[in-house]
Amino acid sequence: MVTKKNRSNEKNISLIGVKGSDNTFTGNNENSFERGKHPNSIKNLKPFPKGISGNPMGKPHKYKKLADALAQIGDEEIIDYNGDSQGISYKEGILRKIWLKANHGDYKFIQMLAFLGCLDS
Repeated sequence: MVTKKNRSNEKNISLIGVKGSDNTFTGNNENSFERGKHPNSIKNLKPFPKGISGNPMGKPHKYKKLADALAQIGDEEIIDYNGDSQGISYKEGILRKIWLKANHGDYKFIQMLAFLGCLDS
């Protein structure tokens, strides 16, 4: 039996456990098994065969749908405000813009091209 003293009324409140005299509320006697030896903790443990990963597909990408949608749009041709086709895709336009900004002296784009090895030749 567990007792709790209430400060406001100075009464003793008794809380009776499920099993009675073992002082537990759940009725589980967790002291009867060693650490890690309880049947519930070892029930689902199955070792992987040697050389095989537990997660062969890897962690799923967080923004897979967004990446797919952006890739699809990036392959489309650029159309100007008059409705005429520019003859290049959005991806090609971005690459051209990077080279244009680097050519105009923007140091960030020069560094990026150098880091990627595009200036080595």
